[in-house]
Amino acid sequence: MFETVEWDTLLFFAALFVMIEAMATMGLIRAIGEVLSGIIKASPEDMRLKVAIIVILWGSAIVSGFLDNIPYTATMVPVVKVLSQDVELDLPLKPLVWALSLGACLGGNMTLVGASANLVTAGSAEHAGHKLNFREFMKVGVPVSFISVAVASVYCILVYDVLA
Repeated sequence: MFETVEWDTLLFFAALFVMIEAMATMGLIRAIGEVLSGIIKASPEDMRLKVAIIVILWGSAIVSGFLDNIPYTATMVPVVKVLSQDVELDLPLKPLVWALSLGACLGGNMTLVGASANLVTAGSAEHAGHKLNFREFMKVGVPVSFISVAVASVYCILVYDVLA
């Protein structure tokens, strides 16, 4: 039974949760939340939800293009919770969560290292005799990510701000 356990995956997630807890203990998560909160508070009250959606969505997309989106998302979940609990901002949690989710997932398509699935695909392609390098991947990944994130931005603002 122990031979069938994916130990690499279990250790990855265990280390990920330890890292997130360490970041919280060091105050890094609160600091990130305060920076984002400051950016959002600098905008007019009636624009704060739009600004929060755009900052979280596009920020997540860009960061997830160059850092694996799983640890990034796991790190940012507590930050999004902090933002939604800020009484002065008065932002609902749901649009922030969707902005994070869409940004991190769609931004992960930007580069080979943005998502684990990209690396698996590149490995499979190489095994089949098709070498796929970082630059070639970005030639397709960057435009696809930017178009996808732009569409997601319009969707989130329409659903959570304009039509809400």
